[in-house]
Amino acid sequence: MPVPIALEFVLVSNDYATVTAVSKGVEKYGGKFVLVPEAGAARDYLSRRKTDGVFVDLEVAGALALIESIRKGTSNSKAVIFACARSSREYTSTLNAGANFLLRKPVSLDSVALHITISKELLERERRRYFRHSVNLPVLLKVGEFEQRARMTNLSEGGMAVHTVKPLRHTAAVDFNFELPMGVSIKGKGRVAWINAQGMAGIVAESFDGKAKEHLEGWLAAREQLGSD
Repeated sequence: MPVPIALEFVLVSNDYATVTAVSKGVEKYGGKFVLVPEAGAARDYLSRRKTDGVFVDLEVAGALALIESIRKGTSNSKAVIFACARSSREYTSTLNAGANFLLRKPVSLDSVALHITISKELLERERRRYFRHSVNLPVLLKVGEFEQRARMTNLSEGGMAVHTVKPLRHTAAVDFNFELPMGVSIKGKGRVAWINAQGMAGIVAESFDGKAKEHLEGWLAAREQLGSD
């Protein structure tokens, strides 16, 4: 059996009691934990790093704006957000900003662990969507009228990383076409999410042709069951 991947969480708080409860609750669940004390620093961190869940202490300056920015961003727009509030008057505005769950302060270890357990399906579904499986597959890319053959280095339900001869343009719309090792053709449309100087690019899948998405999900699930990654 493959070893389950530890979920990763970020806590935005400078309150000792909240930090202690969340860190112990995440540890009890078997997850990983990063503390960022300020909203601005958290926004910067979350724009560069993928995470599964974010705990936001509403007593941190700019907390609601941070939640809104997470939802509008690209890296963690689907992350599960847990808001920690002292007053029930904050609940409506917090949910409107994009929080999934609300924890009443003072937060307890058991409350944190319970909310992670309740949100397990959401957390793991998003993890499966973006978790990258290492591959080495040829892929045909088309941008406008230009086509090129590239090499795919990793693949997930949500997209792929590719190495190209001709650099792709950031945000460009891309048609992709590749074949899985079992012989099934996967075609769809995506968008270039990132590029680097080494000729690598990340493509976010936006749509698939026919039953390609089902075939891809089935193949990735089989790899997970075999523990090949």
